Amino acid sequence: MTDDSTGTGGTHHQPRLIPLWVAGLGALVAVIALLVVLVIARSVFGDDATSAGKVEKEVVDQTGIVTSTDDTDHPPQRDIRIGTCESDGQSGARAAGTITNWTDAPSDYRVVVSFRNDADGTEFGSTSLTLDGVLAHRTTNWSTSVPTRPDVVFTCRIVSVDRWDAGSRPPG
Repeated sequence: MTDDSTGTGGTHHQPRLIPLWVAGLGALVAVIALLVVLVIARSVFGDDATSAGKVEKEVVDQTGIVTSTDDTDHPPQRDIRIGTCESDGQSGARAAGTITNWTDAPSDYRVVVSFRNDADGTEFGSTSLTLDGVLAHRTTNWSTSVPTRPDVVFTCRIVSVDRWDAGSRPPG
């Protein structure tokens, strides 16, 4: 005999509950979506100072050149190249190369070059040069020298490079 408490002549059914595995799957999807949102928010709104510091450290580690210029998009260490490191034909040493201003505005540069004994790395000379008004997206040559050098094999190394807007004060 059937239960006809509704008076319709049919059987009475209990409402069906959502299976537990469907609810668990829904919760898992919600947690994954929240994690994705958090990762995206951190990358968009994250600590720019930490990110910039990391980029600056990576550039110094890659190039061995320091800077006081705060530009992680176009680090000035990536602007400069040494082309020659040689005797100046007399008793001194000469380094020369190129610098390319990858920014969108004319810039001035200050470069410090160290001349070192190749055998033990000791510095026998150092010089600083300033390049004024390097046009945006242009390359210019540079050259510097020291008046004396020991009678040894030597290397030239760019120690630092700073860049600032052309015609303004250099970084302190």
